[in-house]
Amino acid sequence: SDLVLVSTGENLPVPLFSYVLILGVGAMLCAWYRKWPAVNLIAFVGTVVLYTGWFEKFFRPQLRNWAFDGQVPEQMAIALGWLGVFFAVYLTLPLFYGLVNKSKAQKADVLLVLANAAITFYYLWAMLYGHYRVELAFCAVGLCVAHLVMLSVVIRRCADDIPLRLVLLVVGLFFLTITIPLYLKLYAVAMAWAAEAVVLAFIGLRYRSPWTQICAGIAFVLSVGQLVDTLPMHSGAFVLVFNAACVAWLFVTLAAAVCHVLYRMHKEPLIFNCREIVSQVIYTVACFLLMLTLGMEWYWYCRYTLVGTIGQPVSEAYWVNGLMLLFAVLAVLLVFRPVCPKGLLCKGAGLCVAFAGSIFTIVGLEEGYHDKFILFANANFGFALLFAASLFDAAWCLRRAAKQEPHSAVFAYVPAVAGIFVVWVLLSEEIYLYWYCQNRYSDGVANWRFLANMYMSVAWAIYGAALMIVGFWRKIAWLRYISLGLFGVLLLKVFILDMSHVKSVYRIAAFLATGVTLVAVSYLYQFLVKKGFFETLIEEKNKE
Repeated sequence: SDLVLVSTGENLPVPLFSYVLILGVGAMLCAWYRKWPAVNLIAFVGTVVLYTGWFEKFFRPQLRNWAFDGQVPEQMAIALGWLGVFFAVYLTLPLFYGLVNKSKAQKADVLLVLANAAITFYYLWAMLYGHYRVELAFCAVGLCVAHLVMLSVVIRRCADDIPLRLVLLVVGLFFLTITIPLYLKLYAVAMAWAAEAVVLAFIGLRYRSPWTQICAGIAFVLSVGQLVDTLPMHSGAFVLVFNAACVAWLFVTLAAAVCHVLYRMHKEPLIFNCREIVSQVIYTVACFLLMLTLGMEWYWYCRYTLVGTIGQPVSEAYWVNGLMLLFAVLAVLLVFRPVCPKGLLCKGAGLCVAFAGSIFTIVGLEEGYHDKFILFANANFGFALLFAASLFDAAWCLRRAAKQEPHSAVFAYVPAVAGIFVVWVLLSEEIYLYWYCQNRYSDGVANWRFLANMYMSVAWAIYGAALMIVGFWRKIAWLRYISLGLFGVLLLKVFILDMSHVKSVYRIAAFLATGVTLVAVSYLYQFLVKKGFFETLIEEKNKE
């Protein structure tokens, strides 16, 4: 008789759907007494087939006409109303027997709940998305609330039915998540998803729900994906930081930082004892998001607002100096206790940033010099030294943390040695670029390459002596070894490279500077031996 009603060719949805509703209620009454999954499935399939038949034959043409003449379909209320009725029936019907008898739902019942949610949202999307996106968002909220209400009922009646609880929770959170892009636009979507991630993380930790925490991670990934989808951040001049794009990126970064605090302050153990790992991951992500946000913001500011285009020399120098500063801040944030959490992940990420920043600083220093400058007293060299200082600061932070984390002492050597190497290369570059710019941007300097090499040798000698003195003062043996190695490189440079190109007067100067430095270091070493300095070191080491 159902098929006859559809095939008569008459548009009579109310009698048709009333009859379908009676069948659904009858199936529910059957479920009151006995659990018959086949009856539930037949009733659901029959309802979907009949609703789809009416929708495609009679209502779909009305939707097409709506797109052309702008007239709302006459049967819109009927289509939406009966869709809501059928959704409520088949959200309840598969679970009715289990709720009444406090028994677990079968897999077929759970699949019916999923199919009911998917089909309902499909028809809502088909009817409302084109002209009523806000109304569609509220319908999604309604679906979310309905599944969460059913979840609360299941928790009370069948607390042990974990699979069903999980499905209802995930479906409810899905509709909540899909509401955001339907109701909001652009950066507001990313910010809303980030806020949702914080709320879900708090709920997941509060009620020890790993699936809710996983949903929080998915919401956060969606927020970052939405931000990436809106790139580039800017296409013209703008106010630095105080603009919608940068605020959205910083908001998402702040959300990650808040999640890190939630996990870090949560004292109860998580599943697989992964609280510390999750805390480190979130903190590292927050730091890199901050670096990425400010780096992109500074790039677009230099390109569009500061001096025109990033290809211009001055703009290039500003961008490079700003990025050196960001590398310095990020390297310290990833190792500075107690801001960063305990563990190897943050320290490893900090060392990777230190390595990448070292390469960028060494390569990028020359981008800042396009005219004559004052040797060692210029902004470009200052920013480069600031990054080198961050390496030593990171080494100090790791060394200090070794009292609680013994492995930190090993990590401390890496940024310290990297800082020594970076300073050595920067000194060499600065001296070479100084004489290069003096020659290129003035009337010319005779033998500028010879002068550059000579002063580089002098600087290496002074730097090696400084390392040796600090090594004696702080009683750091490996620093003295590095100093001796630097003197060895200096001697090779003087005898192999400098002597083959420079004139006599420069040879004499190079020999004199190198010889005086080596004699001074030798005298200092002998003086300390006579004073028993090294015996004291051995005794202190044996006591340790």
